[in-house]
Amino acid sequence: MGSFSFANILHLGLKELRSLLADKVLLGLIVWAFSGAIYEAATGVSQQLNNAPVAIVDEDVSPLSRRLAGALYPPYFQAPAQIRLDEVETVMNNGRYAFVLVIPPHFQRDLAAGRQPEVQLNIDA
Repeated sequence: MGSFSFANILHLGLKELRSLLADKVLLGLIVWAFSGAIYEAATGVSQQLNNAPVAIVDEDVSPLSRRLAGALYPPYFQAPAQIRLDEVETVMNNGRYAFVLVIPPHFQRDLAAGRQPEVQLNIDA
């Protein structure tokens, strides 16, 4: 290795600063990344749900499925609408609901029996 001196490091640092000042696009990108983008992320669009439209396909119609539906409460969600299973694809394609929760038949019974029934959550991205 060679010997490095403070003068060499200072010379290289100043050379890099001069080249940075000559590159206006890169300088603008740096200013934007460290100020504008941070400000926009901090004050821009909220990352939380607010009044999201949701529907439920309740094929179980049990106290547990009603409790699941009741867990979707304001201000995060609108009151859940009850729809049929054959309507899911249509309402999701139309963008009518942000989420559709499908609760299968015998959900509470299967859960009480120790099985692991699955619910389906459709998300309109």
